[in-house]
Amino acid sequence: MSTQSTISALDHLIKSVTVFKSSKAEVVRTFKLDLNAGQTKIVIKDLPSALDTQTVRVSGLGDARLFDVICTVGDDKDPSYAPESSVEVIRCLSAQKRVLEGKRHVREDEAELLVNYTKTLTGEHIKPPQMSQFLESFVEQGRKNLDAINDINEKIVEIERQIERESRKKIQKKGDSRGQVIVVLGTDENTSIDLKLTYIVSDVQWKSTYELHASTENGKPSPSVSLHYRARVTQSTGEDWSNTSLTLSTVTADTLGKRIPELTSIRIRTYLISQNNNFKKDGNSKGVHILPVGSRTKVSSNIFQGPIQQSFGTPASMAHRSAHGFTFPPSTLQPQPAQESAPEYVMDFENIAAPGPITEPMTVVTETPIAISYSVHGNSTIPSDGIEHQVSIAVLPFEAKISYVAIPRIEPLVYLQCQVKNTSDYRLLPGPVNVILDDSHASSTFIGDVNIGDNFDCTLGGDTATKVSYSRTSRSAKVEGGSFSEDKKTVTHNTQITIHNKHTFAIPDLIVCDIIPTCDDERAKVILRKPAGLADIKAGEVVTDKEQAGLKIMWSKQVDGKGGEKEGKFEWRWSIAAGAKVTLESEWEIRAPSDVFCTEGPA
Repeated sequence: MSTQSTISALDHLIKSVTVFKSSKAEVVRTFKLDLNAGQTKIVIKDLPSALDTQTVRVSGLGDARLFDVICTVGDDKDPSYAPESSVEVIRCLSAQKRVLEGKRHVREDEAELLVNYTKTLTGEHIKPPQMSQFLESFVEQGRKNLDAINDINEKIVEIERQIERESRKKIQKKGDSRGQVIVVLGTDENTSIDLKLTYIVSDVQWKSTYELHASTENGKPSPSVSLHYRARVTQSTGEDWSNTSLTLSTVTADTLGKRIPELTSIRIRTYLISQNNNFKKDGNSKGVHILPVGSRTKVSSNIFQGPIQQSFGTPASMAHRSAHGFTFPPSTLQPQPAQESAPEYVMDFENIAAPGPITEPMTVVTETPIAISYSVHGNSTIPSDGIEHQVSIAVLPFEAKISYVAIPRIEPLVYLQCQVKNTSDYRLLPGPVNVILDDSHASSTFIGDVNIGDNFDCTLGGDTATKVSYSRTSRSAKVEGGSFSEDKKTVTHNTQITIHNKHTFAIPDLIVCDIIPTCDDERAKVILRKPAGLADIKAGEVVTDKEQAGLKIMWSKQVDGKGGEKEGKFEWRWSIAAGAKVTLESEWEIRAPSDVFCTEGPA
């Protein structure tokens, strides 16, 4: 005995969704079914059109046997007329509206008929004692008619609003539901099962986003901060994920269909380089000929050879290696005559540019990606509207180190810099960070990939209670040269930075950054005078100011090969007492011939 059952996926909630770090997601649906003995054909319709038909799998069969699974996506472009579709809902609502409008017309005609009938009455038709009774009946009937028309109008308004909502839902919804799965099961007796249907859909993505909450007490930032770890999920699969368990995974879609890669063989091809006799005075050749070695070189029986043997009968003492790793005879670099057994080559070779010097080898590093999954607490609802929906992953309490950072050359303002160490069990993925200070938006920044135990920085905004001033002066001097020297010109630049702490508390970690110009032209020299001792130290070393206790000067740290002494970037570090004012000074000279004009500009 064979039976068939048709199920609409829209009538059943989704059990769970796992969104991968790409445009894929795994959806799990469950269907409680009562099966009769024999074979049962189950048709599950209204599945998303974005599903991958090759990824559908069925489980949770119990004692039932699986005979067949068929997954298709219809190509019909007409809208769905299922009872749950927006098109069908709007059609039914429009039909109800027309019925109500007809009832209203009947009531309006009834009122008009009653008035017209009243106008035809005269004293011949009704006696004065009956007039009072007629008028009461007329008023009561008119009131009932007006109440009925008003009720109908209210129902029409409510239906119009429902039509508007459905129309908006139809416009907002992205994707459609033309997918269908047919499952054929067989059982020996009547049974009940919880059929689990799992499939992969596309048009899904998620990305990390954060909110860093900090607070102050009497103007002093608190070292305790909290990071709200969130995710923005977007999907246009054609099905709404309503009240479902949501998991966010860093696995990419490629890992779902990969196989072990296969190594291909690599062969080294050798060439002899023959240079022509047109040499310049500087030793550079005008061109080279590349000649294939062919059969004239000795072939070893081993793939990986030991020391290189000399070919063409060249004595070992006469051969030498170039910077490119090739071995050449010492004179014209022409190949020696071939042996009698070797074939002759008659070729016309094209001149090509001589190879440049060998550069340093570039290291390419790849590492295994780490797969991490985040389970969103509670159930989530993500409609298929293509709009970003924000879900919460965790709220992470951290301890932060607060620094006061100023770059007066660019802006006379002290910034609150917050360095946070990731002491949580979560790896923080790259994403934007909104910094909230005392429940007000302070700044926006971005963090990279932060592993457990790593640090990341966030700016808490400007500190308006600390005043900064920056001034710069220059003076020039000319030194006349003698009979055997040229005239020189010296320009001395001096900067003074004043920091005034107007807080009622000390600033324990003040960092003031500045830069000294550098010059690549050997005719001009930059001589650093102040801060004293900075020119004598290297990166990572610290010099202490002898006149101002506690003031430390150092070259800034290099980041990705930039900054530090190489670019003339340095910093002062100090602690300023409450209400104190300090002055920081730098001075450098630029010496160049008097006919060389020097200007400062971006590198």
